[in-house]
Amino acid sequence: METIGNQDLIDIFLKFGVVALLGFLIGLEREMAGNTNPHAGLRDFVLFALLGGVSAFASAHFDTYWLIIAGFFGFLALLFSGYWADYGKDNVEDTGITTEAAAILTFFLGVLVMMNAVVIAVALAIVTLSILSQNTKLQAFRQRVKHFELEAALKLLIITFIVLPILPHQSLDGYLTLPLGKLVSIDQPAKKVAIGLEFPQEHDKGEVLRIYEDSGKSLGTIKIEKSTAKRIEGVYDNERLEQVRTGTDIKGEIGLPILTVMMSALQPYKVWVIVILVSFISFVGYVLVKIFGSSAGIGLTGLVGGLASSTVTTLSFAKRSRETPALNRDFAIAIILASTIMFPRLLLQISVVNQQMMMRMAVPILIMAATGIAVAAFYFFRPHEQSKESQTLTLSNPFSLKSAFTFALVFASILMLTRLAITYLGDAWLPLVALVSGLTDADAIAFSVSDAQQAGLISLDWAAFNVVLGATANTFMKLFLVFTLGNRELFKNLLGAVLIITASGLISSFLYFDFSAGI
Repeated sequence: METIGNQDLIDIFLKFGVVALLGFLIGLEREMAGNTNPHAGLRDFVLFALLGGVSAFASAHFDTYWLIIAGFFGFLALLFSGYWADYGKDNVEDTGITTEAAAILTFFLGVLVMMNAVVIAVALAIVTLSILSQNTKLQAFRQRVKHFELEAALKLLIITFIVLPILPHQSLDGYLTLPLGKLVSIDQPAKKVAIGLEFPQEHDKGEVLRIYEDSGKSLGTIKIEKSTAKRIEGVYDNERLEQVRTGTDIKGEIGLPILTVMMSALQPYKVWVIVILVSFISFVGYVLVKIFGSSAGIGLTGLVGGLASSTVTTLSFAKRSRETPALNRDFAIAIILASTIMFPRLLLQISVVNQQMMMRMAVPILIMAATGIAVAAFYFFRPHEQSKESQTLTLSNPFSLKSAFTFALVFASILMLTRLAITYLGDAWLPLVALVSGLTDADAIAFSVSDAQQAGLISLDWAAFNVVLGATANTFMKLFLVFTLGNRELFKNLLGAVLIITASGLISSFLYFDFSAGI
């Protein structure tokens, strides 16, 4: 047992003061909330906190944590003895266990303060008070939340915290391998390696051989300079040479180069991170639509709905333009804003995985966004006949596994197509891939070219330019949807707007980017 000095005594008194204050605040909230519990009033909560503090202090002073356990069970005995005495009485009202749970938490807040976790204790007390004081709002929120929305949130959590951690980080081409042999020598200055082959094999001089660790992780490529049935030597093309060790088991390709190239573009973990990112932003957009409601106006609904899905927003207003052509001007504004929000959304998404590319593509993308807002403002302030009719945007599901898997398949397909085009056709053909892919999904082609740029296959400017092309193609796709599903007047209103927005992006791209390193 240690002697307590004057300075330590002051510190202890201050901690007990904090303990009593936290208990007082929680007890005060319970009293103000109309709590009629005779066994847990304001003074009781102060004592609950002090009991926890005394237990922790005594435990630390006598160097045994059993005193905290004894104090807690003593506290429980006091708390529930009164309930046992009232059990079965007709005049006792069942008010739930919120107060009891708050009392138990108050005890442990006292423990935390005396164990020098004052900041955590205060933070938990604030959270507790916030939860207890917002009962009415929480109940109102509960009434607004539908069962399928809760299921959607749960599914989003499942794919984030259960599915994502178990996915492999390496590309899938590592699974299309066969044992090759062992690394027998490394010449660091010349970047040359030699591999002793496990089985007799024939390789040609100048052949580029992709090699892998035994786990399937890619080690890069070797350009073969000398080959025998039992040994190959070549120049190692990878910056990880200093991490490679002699004696390492090496695997090689199975002999299907096209399939290997396709699979090398797919890293399940990275693909699924993108799926989660896009799904989360869509979920946020859905929540914002839910908060603002349809009464916020068609334009605002289009802007917020574009976060969830600019394509769904366009389809919704295009179909309604046939039913209510008098609102074509408002529908046009909503679709322009929904398409415009796609541009900063792309920047936000790319910034998570490739900040360098996000900064490079920001200028033309933001010019397109600013142009879209300016065009929408022009439509809004242009003289027109007011309509008293109103429309609503319905987003039936904030998140679905089917949509997530569909996007994953589309994204994976575009990744493989992009990698094949770059490998066998050269990056000069990438704009065609970007335009075709952008018709389906601007997010997918953006992440695909970002992946290719990070892999060193294309230059930064060439990658950023192809994102602009993908966004342009996706914008024209929305115009096509309006042409096929919407009112002709709505199409005419949007035609000029789309041409101006896309032209601003393309012109700024040609003036801003340096294509000499990308073609």
